[in-house]
Amino acid sequence: MKIKLIHPLISCICITQGRPLLLLKAIVSFDTQNYPNRELVISYPKQDIETKKLIDSILELSDMRILRIEREENESLGTARNNAIEKCNGDYICLWDDDDWYHARRLAHQYNTMLVNGQFRDASILTRVMLFDATTQKGYLSFPYLWGGSLLCKKEHMLRNPFADSDVAEDAPVIKYLESNKLLHYITDSAYLYLYVYHGKNALSYFHFCYYLKKSEQLDKESTDWIRNLLDVKVEVLPS
Repeated sequence: MKIKLIHPLISCICITQGRPLLLLKAIVSFDTQNYPNRELVISYPKQDIETKKLIDSILELSDMRILRIEREENESLGTARNNAIEKCNGDYICLWDDDDWYHARRLAHQYNTMLVNGQFRDASILTRVMLFDATTQKGYLSFPYLWGGSLLCKKEHMLRNPFADSDVAEDAPVIKYLESNKLLHYITDSAYLYLYVYHGKNALSYFHFCYYLKKSEQLDKESTDWIRNLLDVKVEVLPS
């Protein structure tokens, strides 16, 4: 008897603007994922020529599954995500910020751990992640929290309960709905899957980020050096 594994399509939603070098690293993180059935949905303003050129060059050299969406420049983060979710092809949605780092097993691990007591939950979220403050070059293990950027969820729930039209706390309505309906699986022991980086141009203010750091555990030198090495890796698109 042959057993056929079914991997539903996961659409990774990346909202970006004018940060091609950061975006390229996010694309590399997506490309190295070991989950087989995935697409990267990149939304950027119509006027963002550098991002358009980057995606063009990658598609010329690669068969990576990328869906591009050109949006109006004044769209909020929440609205841009909602529009990307409406246009994507996936059964599941995974948030994929352009300025963070993701382990190659992030998608597979998050999806597989949603199987609880023989049944799949409809969503999962990391309650611990790694944090890195690029302004001080210090790394941290986060305190327990619902890290919205790590959300993986069935598309149908996000269509019925969209993100708020905001650049901050835009994920609150979605997470509140998932929690109140007991649809959310909490992953407590896999902080290595997600590195949240503060670099000075985040939607989140530094004051707010420092609040996170005060409640988190500073990492030792070896772990912090490992994070620095991850972020210092240089990537570029080479001509064929």
